[in-house]
Amino acid sequence: MKKLVGLSAIILSMAFSQGVVTQLDKGSINYSEQSIAAIGIGFIPVNVINAGQARRMALRIAKQDALRQLIEIVNGVTLTSETTMSGAMVDDVINTKVRGFIRGARQVGSPKYLSDTSVEVEYSVPMSGISDIMLPPLTVAVQPGVDQPAAGTTTAPTTGGITGVIIDARGLKARPAMAPRILDQNGNAIYGPGKYSREYAVTNGVAGYSKTLEAAQNDDRVKGNPLVVKGVSTAGKNKTDVVISNVDVSKIDLANRSYNVLKDCRVLILLD
Repeated sequence: MKKLVGLSAIILSMAFSQGVVTQLDKGSINYSEQSIAAIGIGFIPVNVINAGQARRMALRIAKQDALRQLIEIVNGVTLTSETTMSGAMVDDVINTKVRGFIRGARQVGSPKYLSDTSVEVEYSVPMSGISDIMLPPLTVAVQPGVDQPAAGTTTAPTTGGITGVIIDARGLKARPAMAPRILDQNGNAIYGPGKYSREYAVTNGVAGYSKTLEAAQNDDRVKGNPLVVKGVSTAGKNKTDVVISNVDVSKIDLANRSYNVLKDCRVLILLD
């Protein structure tokens, strides 16, 4: 049994290491799994009546702390090459919507009761809720006569068809974002707002992220026969937009016209 537990821990550790995660003191931003998590701590207040009340109050305090931490962490999420969530949340309407969404965070796992009598809890929210608030209401024109699959599903093309696009941005010091763009060498966006279905982007994320080509090729977003192209540089102050060669732009354009890989957000970016 101990061997099985140890093996499971190793497998989970390997999977985590292949994901693109910003690890913070009291939480994390997982750009690969499209989730944001925070840890809250609750101490037993003084003058409690009994042990049961003490535990309930500590849990309530821990949850409130976790939700406060979530707001701080969401503020640090990179939205685009030029914008972070902290900049976007100066807008009162966006701020109110984001805070309301965070109040619906779900608890991850069971509480941890620590030796100092405090309680530790973890709460998480999916990035899809943030995307739904932040992404502009743009849609991609649907080709007449072509059946469109439901969002959240992947469409496997015929044998030999392109199932997605992997942009290898390793070595470029590129960073993850909720809404990255892919640019040609002239600075034109070949992938960005207006190039993909908003419904797909909210449900699945604008792009996936991974650290290894093997993990990327096995990701459901692009799994099958993905086209792999190499990034040549980054753009924007946050270094989240990836520039590719104009030769590779033609390859992606052909794949998109044949298999809708961009419209369906079947794009995955490799980072260091």
